[in-house]
Amino acid sequence: MKKMALVALFVVLVALQSGCASSGLSNAAISGDLQQVQSLVGHGEQVNEIDKWGWTPLMWSVYYDNFPITKWLLDNGADPNVKSEQSYGNYQPGSTALIIAAAYGHDNAVQALLDKNADPNVVDRTGKRAIDYAEQYEFSKVVGLLKNYK
Repeated sequence: MKKMALVALFVVLVALQSGCASSGLSNAAISGDLQQVQSLVGHGEQVNEIDKWGWTPLMWSVYYDNFPITKWLLDNGADPNVKSEQSYGNYQPGSTALIIAAAYGHDNAVQALLDKNADPNVVDRTGKRAIDYAEQYEFSKVVGLLKNYK
């Protein structure tokens, strides 16, 4: 778990320095700047925009475990079922915010996504669902949330 946290921290630092995403909204979601996210949406940026990596701001907020932003985006129209358009790191085309949250064990995000009707049966290009990743990485709480979803 410590190794995963260190890798995630390194990725965050590199992403922030390189302007990882092509949009201001995605970059604000990456950096955890809720005020900036709210301001950008208030000035017309779209919550479901696809950036140069084929990801939405919701996917980035889930990836970096910026839960207040994840919740705000969902409450303001972000579609939890948008599929990524290309590979990014270990994530294949067809990944959704739910797949990303499950793969990292972000149980609060998984619950919020399910509450907004994220489809747990979506498969990525490899044929894996969110529950498959949660089981692979032994995130028992996430597995339970996904198994109990009706």
